[in-house]
Amino acid sequence: MRRILTPGCDLGRVDEMTRFWGRIFKQQAPPSVARMRAIDHLNRTLIACPACDAVWERPTLAPNEHAKCKRCHTTILTNKHRSAERTVAFMVASLVLYAVAISFPFMRMERSGLSNEISVIDAIAILANNSMVILAMICAGLILLFPLLRIILLLFVGLSLFRKQSTARPHALSFRLAQMLEPWTMAEIFMIGVIVSLVKVGKLADISLGPAFWGMAALIVIMAFGASAVCRDTIWHDIRRVP
Repeated sequence: MRRILTPGCDLGRVDEMTRFWGRIFKQQAPPSVARMRAIDHLNRTLIACPACDAVWERPTLAPNEHAKCKRCHTTILTNKHRSAERTVAFMVASLVLYAVAISFPFMRMERSGLSNEISVIDAIAILANNSMVILAMICAGLILLFPLLRIILLLFVGLSLFRKQSTARPHALSFRLAQMLEPWTMAEIFMIGVIVSLVKVGKLADISLGPAFWGMAALIVIMAFGASAVCRDTIWHDIRRVP
């Protein structure tokens, strides 16, 4: 369902409104805290379009409803139903597939009676042992470390919000870090490189794909579904409600 936003104010008045609410909250808190409360109040009542910078009143959306900017028609607010629960489900599945992708052989090559198996960790170790330590560290971070860290962070945020535990601060830090890591999880780039290599090497040896290959492929698909299930607006709204 689509919602057209109603006008809020232009960006030139945001600082003025921040100072106004800062004076209101200053009566009950120090200046720094008062300004933070004023900014939080504006975040709860107004929303800016990321495309054209128009500022609108923040509406209350029904489940699965989204709001579009009246000026440029960009979707700037969504409310995905049961976002935290769906995120937890996808991240648990991703964690299982991640364990499969790093624990089992990735592929097996055989030629003239000689065979060799290799895993993802073996490939990174081979780079490190051949004087390519920096490349090995980059591959380990982009293919192994960053995806695992993002899965754990989203799982922590989703479980905590679902069970209404802990405080808002670790939730906000964890979710912000998970969003920062999203463009740096490059398991799909690794798989594209592997497929290109298989096409070139396929005529030189008999290649069989191991469980880790299919686990990595499934992991990429599940994490893509998980990214679509994550509703930033809904999760940030739930984080603000945590005491």
